[in-house]
Formats: sequence, structure tokens, C-alpha cells
Amino acid sequence: MQTLERTDRVVIPPESVELNPSRESDWAVALLGFVERMSQQGKTVMAHAIERTFTPQEAARVADVSRATILRRIDDGTICATKRGTHWRISESELRRYRQTMLMETAAIMANDW
Repeated sequence: MQTLERTDRVVIPPESVELNPSRESDWAVALLGFVERMSQQGKTVMAHAIERTFTPQEAARVADVSRATILRRIDDGTICATKRGTHWRISESELRRYRQTMLMETAAIMANDW
């Protein structure tokens, strides 16, 4: 089995990634330049996209609720989360889905009050 060495590495900040990959941007230029340099050296490049995750405390701040509420929602299955060791992590897409659901439920309740 061949061992891969990391001799060069480029880190692309998630906030610089645009949703439309057809548009040229700094991260795309950096990645393509890196791939080209490694290819010229006969190396293989592996790229991974990792979704941002939040702790319950961070998720609570983003969703504007308490940490206890986030933990209750994880416990009752309203929020899907993964456990890394003894710590819960909530994906950005799951937090976005939860916030959208919260907004829709709040809007429905308010509409019934009119």
C-alpha cells in the first residue's frame, strides 16, 4: 500500500465558497492552481467538502434560543445531531432547516391569531 505524503496544502475558507461554481472566484483559482502544481509533480489531489457544524451553544446563539432548548430538540428528535465523543454537533444545513421550521410555525400561530 502506497503512503500519501502531504507536501503542500491549500485551505479554502468556507465563507469564500460561492453557491454558483461556474463563477470564477478566489477559492476556485487557488484550488485549480494547487491541483495543477501537484499534477505537474505527478501527485494525486483529493478534495473534501466538510459542512460546518455547531455546538449546542453556538446553535442556540444562531437560532436565538437557549442551549437547553437546543438540547431538548435534539432529545425529542426535532433537531438531528451527531455525537462526537460526549459532545453534540449540529450541521449547518440541519440548523438552517430547524430555523426555517421555527419561522414557519411561528408565522402559522400568528396567522391564527388574526
